[in-house]
Amino acid sequence: MVTTKIRIAAWAMLIAQGGIIFSGGIVRLTGSGLGCTDWPKCTPDSLVTTPEMGIHGVIEFGNRLLAVGLALIGVIIFLMLWKNRKKRPDLFWLNLGLLAIVPVQAIVGGITVWTKLNPWVVAGHFVPSAIAVGVAAYFVRRTYDTGVRTGHKAPSPLPALGWIILGLTAIVVLFGVLTTGAGPHSGSTMSTRNGLDNVWITRSHAFPVWLLVIATITSLVLAVKKHTVMVRPLIVLLAVEVAQGIIGYVQYFTGVPIVLVAFHMIGLSATIAASVAVLDSAYPRSTQTNADHAVPAVH
Repeated sequence: MVTTKIRIAAWAMLIAQGGIIFSGGIVRLTGSGLGCTDWPKCTPDSLVTTPEMGIHGVIEFGNRLLAVGLALIGVIIFLMLWKNRKKRPDLFWLNLGLLAIVPVQAIVGGITVWTKLNPWVVAGHFVPSAIAVGVAAYFVRRTYDTGVRTGHKAPSPLPALGWIILGLTAIVVLFGVLTTGAGPHSGSTMSTRNGLDNVWITRSHAFPVWLLVIATITSLVLAVKKHTVMVRPLIVLLAVEVAQGIIGYVQYFTGVPIVLVAFHMIGLSATIAASVAVLDSAYPRSTQTNADHAVPAVH
């Protein structure tokens, strides 16, 4: 049985994963990307930031500390799940995967410092964090069920639409990263941009966003007609998409102000998590209250 403590820890993991993306965005937006000039130490002579590094050193080192906190949460969940790892191997391995991403991110983060924030390396540094948010969101949802599918359902296009939504979200995130690499917030005066045309890459980013909105509305209409559990996740996703779209267009036409970009980063994590929730809701599982009546899924 999944305890309340495990659920709380899973939520903490999801929030921390989103927090890493947000704090990384703050590092970039404040020009603190090289606030720590070395890695794994902050400076060649100090593990932590020094007064000479100023506020940029504090911001960059704070981002590194958050990564340490993320690893600690993963270890705590690992210990919580250890006794029940055979009963819920899905949760155990999901958390282990999230833990494994931490050192990968740390190493890629070090490479970004060594390459003076090369925009392509920075993009590579972001991708594992985006994946981790999605996995963490899936992990949270799995703590609310028994891991047993509820049996056969009538044929429906909704699962396929769920996969399309997740695929479009991945494309949106990818083009968002490229748009960021072409934009004005490089993270440091020493770093370069990726050389892509800012107008065209922004339009390329907007196109799959519109496709994502269309797919979400289509799915929502079908889900309402069929009275499925996908309705609520789809409503949440659509609300997030609308908010993200408004912020995105306003920031584009107002010169990409820092505050709006920061909110857009928060919305990015919310979009990923909401998309994962939509797809997962297309494959309902029994909850602990109805586990005795659950029918194992046929693979």
